[in-house]
Amino acid sequence: MSIFKVFARDGSITLVIRARCISCARQLAAERSPAAEFALWVNKELSGVEWMPSPEAAGYLSDGKTGIIERVHA
Repeated sequence: MSIFKVFARDGSITLVIRARCISCARQLAAERSPAAEFALWVNKELSGVEWMPSPEAAGYLSDGKTGIIERVHA
């Protein structure tokens, strides 16, 4: 499974998410974050998604269940 960074474009928060695809990562961010963040994660102008090509180098394992691995506040 792939690891993605889903981030607020203003730099306020980044989620590291294990998911099958970019759309899945954005959906998990919206569904599993606090309700106040829902609009942020579903709006492509306010947030972005990046695939991490080598997550092991950053300390994340590709194996495991889908979900939010880490939440980083700026």
